[in-house]
Amino acid sequence: MPARSPLLAAGVVSVLAALVSVGLSACWYDPVPQDIIDSLGEETGTPGPTHRPGQPCLACHGAYEGVTPFAVGGTVYKQDDMGALVAAPRVIVTITDTSGDSRKVCTNAAGNFYIEKSDWDDIAFPLAVTAGDREMRSLIGRDGSCATCHKTPAAGTAGVGAAFDTPGVVIVSAEAVDDSCPGGS
Repeated sequence: MPARSPLLAAGVVSVLAALVSVGLSACWYDPVPQDIIDSLGEETGTPGPTHRPGQPCLACHGAYEGVTPFAVGGTVYKQDDMGALVAAPRVIVTITDTSGDSRKVCTNAAGNFYIEKSDWDDIAFPLAVTAGDREMRSLIGRDGSCATCHKTPAAGTAGVGAAFDTPGVVIVSAEAVDDSCPGGS
């Protein structure tokens, strides 16, 4: 059996290490949420609690390092005097999981609400949800992003967004505002 060169063995180890490194970094890239994120368009404003209302929160806040992971998140709306959709701040959203565990959270100035994964790491689907005076009649089965189903209406269209692929956005009455919620910021 011929003797093996230490230089050849070191080269093989280097190549294998490089392949493992590339393979591991590729595992951190999931094309499905990335496609969803890419379809959302450019960020307007500064990322924070009030950004991207009506968009699927967990597309970013579920799969990627560097952002706070959420257990659940969404946006609540009301209609103004002209019937246009506007943010519904200061609304209590109650989420109950299949084990009976529940959390309450208030919407902010953009109508957004979220519960960080660290505050509910053992969330068990399906979920039941009440937003102010609106009780959801179906269960959330697998995804903590409300906007996965409750899509906002397309620009230039009338109504609340209900269509073949969505029940529309969650709309509460003006009376759903709760004084126990902070100022909606």
